[in-house]
Amino acid sequence: MSVIDCERVLIKHKFKYKKAFGQNFIFDEDLLDEIAVAGGADGAVVVEIGAGAGTLSRAIAKRCKHLSAFEIDETLFPILDETLGEFDNVKLFSNDVTAIGIETVDMLIGEPYIVIANLPYYITTPLIFLFLKSELCGSITCLVQKEVAERICAKDGSDYGALSACVQSVAEPKIVRVVKSWDFYPQPEVDSALIRLDRKAGAMLTDKADKFYKNCFMQKRKTLVNNLTAAGVDKNKLVSALNELGFNQNARAEELGTQNLQKLQALLDNQ
Repeated sequence: MSVIDCERVLIKHKFKYKKAFGQNFIFDEDLLDEIAVAGGADGAVVVEIGAGAGTLSRAIAKRCKHLSAFEIDETLFPILDETLGEFDNVKLFSNDVTAIGIETVDMLIGEPYIVIANLPYYITTPLIFLFLKSELCGSITCLVQKEVAERICAKDGSDYGALSACVQSVAEPKIVRVVKSWDFYPQPEVDSALIRLDRKAGAMLTDKADKFYKNCFMQKRKTLVNNLTAAGVDKNKLVSALNELGFNQNARAEELGTQNLQKLQALLDNQ
């Protein structure tokens, strides 16, 4: 079955796109193949979030050892039964992964895996954070809004913030390519970027670290001392830790960068 046939299946089932689910599908076969290859699908155990019409699922399934595809729109399941029917290495799930939690997802997969997905825009960040807290997920390759990808990869400047620090503390992010809005149907209002996050060996984002980075950037115009003391951190201990790292009490979070923020958290935890 070709991608064109997938479009015909959607028409046959009178499928209606649902804005609430962030449904923007890709039908360019070359682009779909590029995403699957960039994500490292060959011979891998893959998790896909938002299977849609199965166009990206097909590109992955042709290459991978096994694909677990999650889709919460049940009206797509008859369509997926047709578009993915030829593959015996695909398993469909109707679970909302944000609702069941990463421990349950890891249990369902049961072995090391990678994520390759065209993520719905409205839930991009929670999904990325979810898989960065997985014990089994080795990498995340996904389509996100271009500006979100730039924030994730930012090392300094106005784009650098809690999202950058959280991701970079446990993964090496890189933008693979920009994907224009017209490559999707329905066409979104903004361009996207294909981003790949490779987990650092043994690194896993904890709830504690997640909260710490968000507190550091609670109000970006305020100093790190103001933000963290407002979150309950002892000011004297905080100033002492900053001085040990070579920063004064007027420093802002973005001045430290991810590596120094990690060191700051470790110093505060050990005091």
